[in-house]
Amino acid sequence: MTKRVKRLFEQFSPSNYQLDLDINESNLTFTGKVTITGLIKGRPTQRLTFHQKDLKINKASALHIDKKSVEKEIIIDRINLHKNYDEVRLHSKQMVFPGKAKITLEFSGKITDQMHGIYPCYFEHDGQKKKLIATQFESHHAREAFPCIDEPEAKATFDLTLTSPKNHTPLSNTPVQKQTKGPENTQITTFETTPVMSSYLLAFAVGEIHGVEGKTKDGTVVRSWASVAQPKSHLNYANKETIAVLEFLIDYFRTPFPLKKCDQIALPDFEVLAMENWGLITFREVGLLADPNNRSISGEQLISLVIAHELSHQWFGNLVTMKWWDDLWLNESFASLMEHLALDKLHPDWHEWENFTSGRVISAANRDIYKDVQAVGVGVNHPDEIMTLFDPSIVYAKGARLLKMLLDYIGEKDFRTSLKNYFKKHAFKNTTRDDLWAEFTKATGRDIGKLMTPWIEQSGTPLLSVKTNASTLELTQQRFLLDGKDNESLWPIPLLADNKLEPTILDKRSGTFSYDNNNLPLLNQQGSGHYIVKYEDEKQRKNQQSKIIDRSATSDSRIISINDMLLLAQRGDYSIVEILELISQCVLEDRDAVWNMFARSIASAYSLIDGEEVPEKHLRNFNKKLTKHWYDQLGWEENPSDSPNIKHLRSTVLAITIGGENPDAVKKAISMYEKTKSVEKLPADQRAMIAGAVVRFGDKSHIDSMMHEYETTQNPEIKDSITSALCSTRDKSIAKRLIAWALAEDGAVRTQDIDHWFAYLMRNRYTRELAWDWLTNNWNNIVKRVGGGKKMEYFIWYSSRPLSTKKWLKRYKDFFEPKTKQVALSRNIIIAFSEIEARATWREREEANIVAYLKKYQ
Repeated sequence: MTKRVKRLFEQFSPSNYQLDLDINESNLTFTGKVTITGLIKGRPTQRLTFHQKDLKINKASALHIDKKSVEKEIIIDRINLHKNYDEVRLHSKQMVFPGKAKITLEFSGKITDQMHGIYPCYFEHDGQKKKLIATQFESHHAREAFPCIDEPEAKATFDLTLTSPKNHTPLSNTPVQKQTKGPENTQITTFETTPVMSSYLLAFAVGEIHGVEGKTKDGTVVRSWASVAQPKSHLNYANKETIAVLEFLIDYFRTPFPLKKCDQIALPDFEVLAMENWGLITFREVGLLADPNNRSISGEQLISLVIAHELSHQWFGNLVTMKWWDDLWLNESFASLMEHLALDKLHPDWHEWENFTSGRVISAANRDIYKDVQAVGVGVNHPDEIMTLFDPSIVYAKGARLLKMLLDYIGEKDFRTSLKNYFKKHAFKNTTRDDLWAEFTKATGRDIGKLMTPWIEQSGTPLLSVKTNASTLELTQQRFLLDGKDNESLWPIPLLADNKLEPTILDKRSGTFSYDNNNLPLLNQQGSGHYIVKYEDEKQRKNQQSKIIDRSATSDSRIISINDMLLLAQRGDYSIVEILELISQCVLEDRDAVWNMFARSIASAYSLIDGEEVPEKHLRNFNKKLTKHWYDQLGWEENPSDSPNIKHLRSTVLAITIGGENPDAVKKAISMYEKTKSVEKLPADQRAMIAGAVVRFGDKSHIDSMMHEYETTQNPEIKDSITSALCSTRDKSIAKRLIAWALAEDGAVRTQDIDHWFAYLMRNRYTRELAWDWLTNNWNNIVKRVGGGKKMEYFIWYSSRPLSTKKWLKRYKDFFEPKTKQVALSRNIIIAFSEIEARATWREREEANIVAYLKKYQ
């Protein structure tokens, strides 16, 4: 029988949890007692049902409370654990009627290494191995810690009391109310009552930690924590940035932050990058820790982005929460937009909207071209589907792009007013997308629901075909697909042109638009419109390309135009040769975000000749010629006056130059490493690329040095640099050694990081076979090790993205086709099939053309 979602909130609505948990760190177990006060709903019943997973329920009792507050016992005759549905069912011979009730359950459970529910983090300090106990309850893992109604609509207050080792610091969503001595070297900590919130937002952490503290101008306490293995000073940047972002968001939303404090903690082991638990935000160490004397601009910006994303959730998701997971985008799309909006205001020299376009926007565009991709708002019919909703390219990136499109279309004043009214009306409540659109409609006087609903509920992206007449454009829309046709989908498309068009929106299959005939317009000037533009006329295509070359188009438009051309080339409308020829004329391009698009174009070209030695050599020569101007101009030495863009541009140019095997650049990289034989002592913005050159072209003895440095450093940014460097080896014997050392169950790499190692090894054509063999031979062990869930999606993505031949497609299908029966994996596997097939078809069509073109660079 197919397991389907059952909504327990329809039967019981909790209002408060009195939760006592006793954590036994030594035995990795816990015991607990929870009293749930709430409302029994629906028809009279002889069963009360709550969520639980892998708990032992030792005892249960229940009271019915009438309108006069008189309590009457409900006799529980039987406790049944229904594992297929993650439920505990309390059966009674008497009929239980709707009304207020109080249910108490005593339970116990195990603390496992799977990085959800209650789990341990491991670290070393002063030569001793230590544990830090933490939680991860999103999306539906609170039930692994205590019986509850584990659904976002089931909001309640929580009163948490935690028994833990007395020398450990306990944290939770709210401040400590009281702390007393417990039995056997323990302490009992009671936290203040939380606001009304969903179960997935409850959190705690307890261990040997230390932190730094500050306050916002309205008095909110902001503290950043890490294990004692990490220096306190590495928390200063994050804490300062958190205060700035929090103050900005309070002002932007014109809605106060409702808690007394905002804690955030860097966890040594964490499945995702960060989690927005209200008042206790949890991070991977790389998302929060920054060495003040040795941090890269990329590392700094990553920390700021993650902080801004999670702080945005304190409003989108925490204060106002979606009713059900089909509106997850109300949380993630807004946070993905606001992270860039906040940093654009706080760090204008970062040019954050360029980063948004070259990151989120391109990710969304490139994912949304396959017929089986999900919509931004998608229904949930099976519990295992919940985790599949967190598609970073759709629910995060596409949703954020659609909201940026709305922002650009209606203007920031109406956008802010809509959000302020939304928070005011729905604070501490649950909403659907219609509640949001209602506030936008009131603020703008336009039917925003009618505008946005097709974008949220339909999958895919439109192709806008453009034909030019004397003073008009003829526009036609159709869904863009690489693998089929769709004549049904239709969107209302804001045109967002650099030259005013009348009208400003296309809401039919085709339309005619007037323009100033002295200035041919470029559509989608800011890149926020989620559509692909194809200029049918040679004059318009040359106009587009000339504006890219002379940089008269905005940087966002330059990025989007090249990506549109790449997608059209993949479908067969253009040749990739046209794109390489275009970027070969852009040697003076001065924005790093645009250079990232050049790098993507080059990577696409590599995929079409992957494994062909002579054309690859010619493409490397192309790279050297492309980067020569900026390589000569910028060199290796950083200057104090360098802007963030120049720092990034230098790193990108050096990476492409070394990728082109420029002998001077390779020699310089090796000499820089050999001066110190330490990745940590390399220039922060160049360390990964220098270390990679050493692994590929330097003395093999340096491999051992880097492996040792990986094992001994506590700096997560250094670990990431060493990972990418080691995995770039071209020596298969070294790759075998790395796999045995890093990816074994008791290997040197934390479980949270094994997907990154696999991704780098799979991307490298010299180590791809070994990485594939490791994956296919160890699949069941990997599932067991990471606990299934979100992590397994990463292995699907990372194993498919480098593949571009029909032979690889067959091997991939042979292994993954049987796994399409697993609901949690099915959609991503099916899309991976389409991605590999599309690249293989593209390669068969274009390989000869690109080989011929590249001969000019021999």
